[in-house]
Amino acid sequence: MFSITEEAEVYVADLFEQQDEKDLGLKVDVEKAGTPVATVTFNFCIKSDLPDSYQEFPFIGFSAFIDESNNQYLSDSHVALKIDGTNKKLTITAPNAKGEAPKDDAPLEEKVLFTIVTEVNPSLSSHGGFVDLVEITKKNEVVLNFGGGCQGCSSVNMTLKDGVEKQLKTLYPEISAVLDATDHSYKENAYM
Repeated sequence: MFSITEEAEVYVADLFEQQDEKDLGLKVDVEKAGTPVATVTFNFCIKSDLPDSYQEFPFIGFSAFIDESNNQYLSDSHVALKIDGTNKKLTITAPNAKGEAPKDDAPLEEKVLFTIVTEVNPSLSSHGGFVDLVEITKKNEVVLNFGGGCQGCSSVNMTLKDGVEKQLKTLYPEISAVLDATDHSYKENAYM
């Protein structure tokens, strides 16, 4: 699955030794696996709280737990300890976590999701916003849900039509429309 340096293993075992809870484990997850913004996370967990899909990997002083769905993304990964003065930090090199851009013959949903993650959301994040793909209808209508600063924003229609729709239709001419399924009556975090 993944390798861990001896220094990192000792460091993690020391962290576990400092905890009062005896049934703790290290849950290793990949958020947004297979996308260019994939990140690997480490969190304490209670073994009995994990779904059956998590596999246990024993190390000296602790066990790591990894969901089977992340096996391919964590293969060939390597955990090390980075020491910078008095600061210590775990680092992971996971060459398979990010996946690859969809090929030209990939399903439209896969290509749209990739574009949302790599291009649309990074641009919306400057205003604290993001968009999620709800569905692609049989008529090739892309249905989106806006969140964060985009939910309830007075400029969301302009963002949708002049930004997101224009970008997606330019890349994927088979898209007939881009629709917004968001409830914009909630305005608490709206950018404008």
